[in-house]
Amino acid sequence: MRVLGLDPSLRATGWIVVEKGEVLGWGVIRTRGELTDSLAVIRDTLREVLSRLQPDKAVMEAIIYHRNPKVAILLGAVRGVILLTLRDMGIPVEEVSPSRLKMSSTRYGKASKEQVARILKALYGLEGDVPDHVTDALAAAHYVLR
Repeated sequence: MRVLGLDPSLRATGWIVVEKGEVLGWGVIRTRGELTDSLAVIRDTLREVLSRLQPDKAVMEAIIYHRNPKVAILLGAVRGVILLTLRDMGIPVEEVSPSRLKMSSTRYGKASKEQVARILKALYGLEGDVPDHVTDALAAAHYVLR
């Protein structure tokens, strides 16, 4: 199964596509400027990734609580665009709690981001400077593939 892992964010949405333990592609969708322009960049880039890499399924972290209402609203807008784009492209999506994602790679639901990233980079042979947004997306993809 070919899986797209996503780490939604308004300014830096991480993505990775993995199949049978092999990373087929990864990146960070960077945006700036007005909200509508940023959402369009996320949609258009995600469509290009989906068309090029043809994942069977997508997975991302489930909605998390955020103390700052403005950030929560913006993240909701990003998630909405991602969910709608995936639906339009016929890609089913699964949402998983942060603790379940950590458990699937470290066996400890309160592991640090650094611990998760270190384990997953080694497991998938990622070397060098891989952005946190990509390793967070990898944690989501790994959850489905484990």
